[in-house]
Order: sequence, then C-alpha cells, then structure tokens
Amino acid sequence: MFLDERKKRILQAIVNDYVKFAEPIASKIIADKYDLDLSSATIRNEMAELEELGLIEKTHTSSGRVPSDLGYRYYVDSLMDYYDVSNEELTNLASYLEGCGKMLTDISKMLSGLTHYTTISMDKNDMVLYGRNNVFDYPEFRDIERLRKFMYLMEEEERIREIVDSYTNTDITIRIGEENNFDEVKDYSVVTFNYKDEGTIAIIGPKRMDYSRVVSYIRYLLDN
Repeated sequence: MFLDERKKRILQAIVNDYVKFAEPIASKIIADKYDLDLSSATIRNEMAELEELGLIEKTHTSSGRVPSDLGYRYYVDSLMDYYDVSNEELTNLASYLEGCGKMLTDISKMLSGLTHYTTISMDKNDMVLYGRNNVFDYPEFRDIERLRKFMYLMEEEERIREIVDSYTNTDITIRIGEENNFDEVKDYSVVTFNYKDEGTIAIIGPKRMDYSRVVSYIRYLLDN
C-alpha cells in the first residue's frame, strides 16, 4: 500500500500516541501535540482518507480514531523507529545476563519484566509462563469477558504450545490481531523468536504493544 509522506506522518503520530496513552486521538490533538506543520482541518481530511484505507477506525465511545490491525501492520513494516535503548537499560540488561545467565527461561522472565507483557518460553520438553497478571495493568482488559478468556487461555498449556508452535520462525515474527490463526489471540499481538537454538520465546500483549521497544530488546539479546 502506498501512502504519501503526510499520511505516513499522521499515521505514525496516531499509533505512537495510542500506544502510549490508550486514548482515541482526534485531529486537533495531533495538530497541537505533534510538530507536523499541518492544520487541524488538513489532518482531519487526511485521517478520513486513512480511515477509508482501513488503517484507522472509529471507536464506539469516542469521536477520535485508533489504529486498525492493518494500521499497526503498516506501522511495524514501514514506519517504526527502533527504540533507543538507554545506557541505563543497557547496563541493566548486561548485569542481568551476567548474573542470571542466558537460559531460555531467564531471558523470558527478563523480557516480561522489561516489557510488562506476558511471556512464554518453550523448548521441546518444557513451557514456562511469566507475567500472566500483567494484563491487569492495561485498560483493554477492563472488559471482564476479555480478561476471563485470556486467563482461561493461560491455563491451557497444550493450546498455548499449539499457538506458539505455529509461529516458530528463525527470525522475529509479529502477528497482530486478526493475523493470528487462533481465535483466542485475535484480540492481541504475539511476538515470537527463536533464542539461540535453545527454544522459542513468545510475547503476548495488547495490539497497541510498544513494538519498537520489544523488537529492540529482542535484537539486543540476540546479538549479545
């Protein structure tokens, strides 16, 4: 899909803002908060076109817009800037690796702590979950039915293994919402990667996952 630079900048602003604040965003907010040198009216017209393209969508509770699954995909593939891991974070990462080693479960536990998402480490014989209760901190899970389904899934070890197995790849794989083949995770994003031939780690979070930060952490761990 081709987008001109104006639409790219607006979509990037919408995704970045929604990832951070979890609130639908209107054209005036974009004009006031982001240095796009565009009027609110111009942004509103561009957002209408982005909506027609299926990249953003209206919510039932707000006049603002949020990214769609397709919008997140375009962002991940074409607009995402890699997160600039701070010196403090690099020091903490190095200290953790030195102190706890580089076992698959250690890395999964560390990623859950860093990202505040749920992580799963899986090798041929074992599967370990970390941070299953992290979902309570995200507004998406104020929906009791969604929360119930997620917690139920976390108890279904064989189903989780089946899901993670289906995404196993040599590189980082990101599946967003409806891209997931399993109904249980169509409301989430799932990031998986193979860790140095030891097994697979999956990170499960809301679709407004901070993809840039997650991918940057993974690339650091794979390179060190």
